[in-house]
Amino acid sequence: MTIHSFVRFSFFSLVLIGVFVLSAPTNVDLNNNNLPMLSSGYLAGTDRLGRDNLALFCYGSLSTIILVVPARILTIAVSFVLSAFSLYFPKRSEWILSGVVSVSLAIPSLLSALVVISLLPDNPFAIFIAILVSDWALSYETLTAKIREIKQSSYLSASLCMGAKPYHLILLHYLPALRDMFGFLFFSGLPGVVMTTALFSYLGIQTSIGETGPGLGEQISFSKDYFDKSPVSVLLPIVAILTLVYSLGSNQKKNET
Repeated sequence: MTIHSFVRFSFFSLVLIGVFVLSAPTNVDLNNNNLPMLSSGYLAGTDRLGRDNLALFCYGSLSTIILVVPARILTIAVSFVLSAFSLYFPKRSEWILSGVVSVSLAIPSLLSALVVISLLPDNPFAIFIAILVSDWALSYETLTAKIREIKQSSYLSASLCMGAKPYHLILLHYLPALRDMFGFLFFSGLPGVVMTTALFSYLGIQTSIGETGPGLGEQISFSKDYFDKSPVSVLLPIVAILTLVYSLGSNQKKNET
């Protein structure tokens, strides 16, 4: 087992065990606030509201995973649909998508996401849209380049000569050939989505799903001014974010396009 696999397995195991064993950190207990590590009933201590630091770590990590994985899948799916559209309708897509993609790539992704967040209600759905708007253009360009390469394949030309329909080409040629590219885009893009989500949470934007307590960035923002009283409350979410970035990142060699 590689170090990357070991860290990933250990981290996800800790998060899952913590979620099943510990209660969601949504209640305030000022009688047990700022407890140090290894306190009775609180392995990692508590924050200034008396919430279990380990529970904050586990539930914050879980809510981040639940948010970023579907968001990344949605981004890749939308990028593929737009790439397929540009493939079958090149004249229409050239003047519609080319300009939009150029502008999207020129604008910093974080700025695009913040603009979308400011225009939409404060809920997790807005995070999905913000991540989609900030990331789709790069995925679209990558997939489009790969699709153009596949389009020159002799197998594809033979299928066209045999009367293959467009959906046959997508299902039997494009999707199988793009499988590795989908995996690469998914894993290589997850760390950036994790950092974007953590930044949103730090700025006070709701990123938690359901009753899972505050997001990892919100935990840092909430406890940073009280580092001297409860340093673990600041350090644990930082460790969670860095471990998520490392664990969710790709451990594969970069695919050639």
